[in-house]
Amino acid sequence: MKTVPDPRCARKKKHDLAEVLMCLVIGYLCGKTTLRRSLEWARRHLKWLRKFMPLENGIASVATASRLLSGIDEELFSYAFMEWIGEILKTRGIHIVIDGKALKAAGSKVRGTRAPMILNALDAATGLVIAQLPIADKSCELAGLPKLLELLDIRESTVTIDAIGTHTNIMESIVRKNGHFVFMVKKNQPDSYAEITSLLEELSEEYKKAKENAMYISKYAEEMESYTESVTCDKNRDRHEYRTYRSCHAVDWLTKTESEWSFVRTIGQAKQVRILSVQDKDGNDITPDPETFLKEGSARQKKPESDDDEATVLSVGMVSDRILSAAEMGKYKREHWVIENALHYVLDSSFQEDRSPAKKSRNNLALIRKFVYNIIRIASLRETGQKPFLLMMDEFADDLSFVERYVFKGIESLD
Repeated sequence: MKTVPDPRCARKKKHDLAEVLMCLVIGYLCGKTTLRRSLEWARRHLKWLRKFMPLENGIASVATASRLLSGIDEELFSYAFMEWIGEILKTRGIHIVIDGKALKAAGSKVRGTRAPMILNALDAATGLVIAQLPIADKSCELAGLPKLLELLDIRESTVTIDAIGTHTNIMESIVRKNGHFVFMVKKNQPDSYAEITSLLEELSEEYKKAKENAMYISKYAEEMESYTESVTCDKNRDRHEYRTYRSCHAVDWLTKTESEWSFVRTIGQAKQVRILSVQDKDGNDITPDPETFLKEGSARQKKPESDDDEATVLSVGMVSDRILSAAEMGKYKREHWVIENALHYVLDSSFQEDRSPAKKSRNNLALIRKFVYNIIRIASLRETGQKPFLLMMDEFADDLSFVERYVFKGIESLD
């Protein structure tokens, strides 16, 4: 925190900036998820805090803390965050997930305006945030992606972004920095989506015929040499989720590979069928298999009207500059959504981010939450066996030795 430039003039510094920021981090770490509650917690624990910080003039007021957060240079604060996490986690050769998150309450009081957004970058393996970049709204996400990529060391790493980032300039940015990508292709790019899904659907039919008849000669003999398929089934609460992943290295079928997408080496498809569980009167599971369900429906769901009915059937195309099997592409697809489940959901449920009304200080306050999020994530990985975030906050609040260990003594590298 000492590396963050102080926005105040030299003669008006009753409270040290680094100390104010540390008090906020510790307050949030102990479950006090507003400025007022964090500072009140720090005020009640002033004697203990003075073991580690001078705090000559006590704890700053809410107005002072808010004014400081509003004045701190957001870009320089982000650099300080990246430098800190970079000492703990190396971003070379990892799976980097990038996605945008709205700060809903920050724009809700102004009628007709869109909620401001933050682009977040996360390591899929550890769930740690490695960078954030504020953008005005969802429409600016595409413009913000190259800037965020420039901030990151992505050498030998694989970057996944949802379909909004599947553009030539984004691919070029990644490849130029010696990184790799696995991107989604949805109906916002109808021609490429249709080419990928139709070819892989046909190859899937050829694959079935070849499995049933060893003598079968496919009309797609060359494409079938690199075709792979992977199927998974999970029971998630009250439904069965069947996922089929397909991939092929014959990319010449894709029109854009001739010019714009010359980096693409693998095309893929992820198809998911969600079927609500069905039980008979004795409680036995009689949920139909995907093939039966797509033809006949079930007792709880009608037959999908099309083969791409988003209520029950989700289908996306995928492209990558790497040579990947269907199982490998499926792994990247599943891991991409860790950013929604492990980060965005936690920020809203445990940190109340979507309820925060902060305007001018919203982006720096979001970064405070990410300092705390990473500290809790690391402590959970190392000591407690992945407890929920709220319980981890209770651990820090009840045992101040945790705070001492992970805040004041520093965190060793995870490498």
